[in-house]
Amino acid sequence: MKVEFGIGVAGVLIGLVLMGTGQRMCRTTCWIDNVFKMLLPAAYESWAGGLPILLMGVGIIGHALYKHSRKSR
Repeated sequence: MKVEFGIGVAGVLIGLVLMGTGQRMCRTTCWIDNVFKMLLPAAYESWAGGLPILLMGVGIIGHALYKHSRKSR
């Protein structure tokens, strides 16, 4: 659980840094950045680069916690 949790936290931190700086995951535009750019309001388009990895990190953390809670039953 510790390794999965650490990977998830790292993903969340990387996503937050990308969102804070307005950078993108890809050097040039890629489809995932474009999809999130279309989904977000115009004021938050700079978050499109970090949001996918942030959500992935949250998902990994959620999975690790869920898996740990099922083992402890």
